[in-house]
Amino acid sequence: MKSNKKDDTTGSVENEILKERKFSLSEAIGRAGAGNLKGASPIPLTRQALMDLQTLIDVHLEDPDGSLNATLSQRLSQNLPLLDKHREHPVGALKEMLQSLLDSQSALNTLVRDTDARWGRDYQERPRFNIPGKPDAPDDPYTPAGVRIVLENLLSRI
Repeated sequence: MKSNKKDDTTGSVENEILKERKFSLSEAIGRAGAGNLKGASPIPLTRQALMDLQTLIDVHLEDPDGSLNATLSQRLSQNLPLLDKHREHPVGALKEMLQSLLDSQSALNTLVRDTDARWGRDYQERPRFNIPGKPDAPDDPYTPAGVRIVLENLLSRI
């Protein structure tokens, strides 16, 4: 019984305080959602997964110029169905994406082309696109063969 008396006292004090306050929409919204985030992160699960995968890529990807890292991260962030599919284990999304790139030469070539374009923007230089049938430029940081090796190494590390 004692606890009910205390709750009544607390409730009446709270009511007195609220009587003196003017109504505002922001306060009403604050009261309505007061307990919604208790124990939960305000960051959506998909965003958390993307941040975790970005950290994983940063740590394990051998990419001194950083353009491949950025291109992979962008592709992950744009593939929400893949992230949803692997909601419980986000690393599975990265593994699946890497495996699909390694399994398809045309997908790998597209990744290399996107990475070359990004490298050109990042360093304000003309991108060094690979031309089929011609040898790769010796100073090209992103060639299909080189990117394949880097992706295989990343896949084996995760």
